[in-house]
Amino acid sequence: MKKLICAMLAGIMLASAFSGCSPSDTAGGESSESGGVVTVNFWSAPQKVQYNFWTAKAKAFNETETKVNGKTINVKVQEMPESPSSEAGIQNAIVTGTVPAASENISRSFAATLASSGAVYDLQDEQWFKDAVAAKKMENIIAGWAIDSKQYVLPEYVNPMTWQWNAKALRALGFSKVPQTVDDLDAVLKAFVSNKSKMSEIGVTHTLYRTSLARNDQWWERWYDFQSPYMALSQKTTWVENGKLTLDRQGAIDTFELLGKFGNTIQTNEVTDAWTAENPPILLSVSSPWDIQTLRAAGKTYGMDGDYVFGPSLVKKAGDTPYNFADSKGIVLYKNSKISDEQHQGAVAFLKWVYSSENCTQSDVDWLKATTMIPVRGDISTNSAFADQLKQYPELKDLVEFSKYSIPCMASDKMTDIQTALTESGLSVYIQEVLKQEPLHAPDASKAVDSAFSAMKAAGNLS
Repeated sequence: MKKLICAMLAGIMLASAFSGCSPSDTAGGESSESGGVVTVNFWSAPQKVQYNFWTAKAKAFNETETKVNGKTINVKVQEMPESPSSEAGIQNAIVTGTVPAASENISRSFAATLASSGAVYDLQDEQWFKDAVAAKKMENIIAGWAIDSKQYVLPEYVNPMTWQWNAKALRALGFSKVPQTVDDLDAVLKAFVSNKSKMSEIGVTHTLYRTSLARNDQWWERWYDFQSPYMALSQKTTWVENGKLTLDRQGAIDTFELLGKFGNTIQTNEVTDAWTAENPPILLSVSSPWDIQTLRAAGKTYGMDGDYVFGPSLVKKAGDTPYNFADSKGIVLYKNSKISDEQHQGAVAFLKWVYSSENCTQSDVDWLKATTMIPVRGDISTNSAFADQLKQYPELKDLVEFSKYSIPCMASDKMTDIQTALTESGLSVYIQEVLKQEPLHAPDASKAVDSAFSAMKAAGNLS
């Protein structure tokens, strides 16, 4: 399917080269010469809260009656298709000429795929883009979004994926703060093994909740359970650079064996109410910041004195940087023969308005209120505009601190193949062995890592 899509993309791009730039009712928008109006399509993520945010922004922008070439720009927001995935929906829209002028919900890796196909604009030399980076204080952040030294994505939000701990269970085991280092984790696991009856009294039956560890079909889960701990343990932040596998072998072994420490107390079966149950049956999981509203609705309170608490990625020693995976996405502008220059310029005008020096901070405050996802900015913890929201959501205050160390996914159009190979030839095989062991008796992971490395190089055509 991937090869077919690539071939289709190449075909539509070739056709675009010969067909010129004509407006379309179904692509970037529609242009009405007689009415003097250019309708610009913008796709939001397939999430109601994000759709609502962008609809409100489009409404406010449209009221400004901004003009391009004497024609009024009217932005129309739609949710992007999500079956079988939003990425597949976008690729299909590119092939069929129904892609919007702009959309959000683009990861760095998918942007690399789009860029390699010439399907999106390079933004780095655009003045509005430079102004947005400055307004969002992202000068030290934007480098991490580069793809082959170019910028194709305006970063929008970042969810730092770290550990979510059962605070009640930690307190019952005698701990007053979340683990920070591998030694801290060992202490918690030793206490768990020694106090299984006490854990049973509060309903805790397993330590790590991770249903996807042995799932070869869920390659994306390696962002959360491999990338985050790997970067923190190895103090290295890349997987693939310039056609080379840059993973550190010892760091990968340490990461496998960190997961191996949990042994047969890993819960790999689906538990629908793992965190919303009156007594969660698990000690920790990979955090899902987008579940904050759900947890609040279930009556859960945050903090060590509450029901659950977020903790940093575990490091080898105090003072190491707790890097984590950035579940982060942004906005791109599409190139397509069905998108007219006026529609493209209209999309630029819209984004320029949303992230102008006058509107940018309020736009990001509105985003945080609407979604409880952290906007990509360099000043959230110090900017008074966000103070009320962070006071209302102490969960977000902690996540903002973790977001300083968040690294987005690799910029490779072979990411799916590479992470699938990591799982099939390494991690899932290792976890099957781990599930037969008691906690704190992690099997040697060197063979599994070597097998994974070989498979990843072959899958990604890497040196």
